[in-house]
Amino acid sequence: MPAANAGWPRAGRGIVRTLSAALVGVLLAAAPSLAQSVPAPTFADLAVARIDDLGKPFDLKTNVYLPRGAGAATPLVLYIHGKGGAYDDPRDQVVQRILAALLPRGIAVARIDYRRSGRMPAMLFDTKAYLRFFRAHAGDYHIDPNRIGIWGVSRGGNLAAMLAVTGDVKTLEGEVGGNLTQSSRPNASVVESPLTDLFLSSDDKAAAMFGDYLGTGENDSKAIVMAYRRHDTASPFWKDVMRIEQVNPLNYVKKDSPPVLIICGGLDPANVVLNCTAFFDRYIREAAPASYYALSTGTHVRVGSDIEAASVNWLAERLSSQPPPLFPDPEPTRR
Repeated sequence: MPAANAGWPRAGRGIVRTLSAALVGVLLAAAPSLAQSVPAPTFADLAVARIDDLGKPFDLKTNVYLPRGAGAATPLVLYIHGKGGAYDDPRDQVVQRILAALLPRGIAVARIDYRRSGRMPAMLFDTKAYLRFFRAHAGDYHIDPNRIGIWGVSRGGNLAAMLAVTGDVKTLEGEVGGNLTQSSRPNASVVESPLTDLFLSSDDKAAAMFGDYLGTGENDSKAIVMAYRRHDTASPFWKDVMRIEQVNPLNYVKKDSPPVLIICGGLDPANVVLNCTAFFDRYIREAAPASYYALSTGTHVRVGSDIEAASVNWLAERLSSQPPPLFPDPEPTRR
C-alpha cells in the first residue's frame, strides 16, 4: 500500500481487515453462464434529459433490453459504465455478460449514461434522473417500480455506491430530468471496483480524481490532498476537502440502507481493494445489509466468472417478487 495511504479519513480509521486468500464471503448458488451475446435493445436511444455539461449540451439517453415475454411488472437493472464508456458502447464486455445472464432470468436491463466532464455531484444527479424516470414511466416499459437494481463498474461503481446510500439525501438529489415526486432509492445495488472514499487512494490518484470531480488544476488538487492529510482546517483548500467528503459514499451508510453487494479484485491497481473493505466494514458497523465478494488475484473490473455468476444470482434474488430469506434455517441452539 502506498505510504500516502497512511492518512486515514475519520470515516475509515481502524477498518482494515485481512481478505481471505480467494473469496470474501460465501458465493451463492451458481447462476446461468455469462456467455457474451448482445441482443438489440427493445427500446433504443430513449431520451431521459438534456443537460449542460460545462457549456456543452449533452443528452442523457438509455438503451432498454426487455426479457422475452416481459409482463407488466418486470424487475429492472440499471447498468452504469466506467469512465470513457457510454450507454451504447459496443466495446463494453461486462454489460454483454450481464445481459446474457439477466435477460434469461426475466430481468430487464437499461444501460444508462452520465456527463463526460466527471463533475460531482452532477454525475450522481444524472444517474438519479434515470431511477426517477423509470419509476415515473414504469407502465410504458413494463417495469416494476418497486424492483429496480443497480450494477455499476469502476466510475460507474462509484456512482452505484452513492446511489445505494443517498436515495433519501435531499441535498444530493438534483433536478435533472424532473419526476421529482419519484424516489431515486434503488432496491439493491452491485458495486464493482469502486472508490468509496477518495482519500483512501494514493496522493496522486486522489489528486487526479479531484481534477474530474471538482475541476481543480494539478497544484490545487495536490494542495487539497495535503490539507486533508494534515487535517489543516485553516487551509484555504479545506472547503474542497469538505466538497470531496460530500461525495464519498462511505459517509452515508445507515442501518436502513438498501442491500448492496460489493465486488472487487485484490490486485486492483486503480481503485485499491481497501475501498471495498472500508465500505463493507461501514455496513457492518451500521448493521446494514451487505455482501462482499473478492478475488485475491483479481484486478480492475476483472473479478472472475465465479464472482460474476454469484453476483447475478445475488441480484436476481434481491429483485425477486418473493426474495428468499437470508437465513433459511433457524438459528441453532447453543448450549
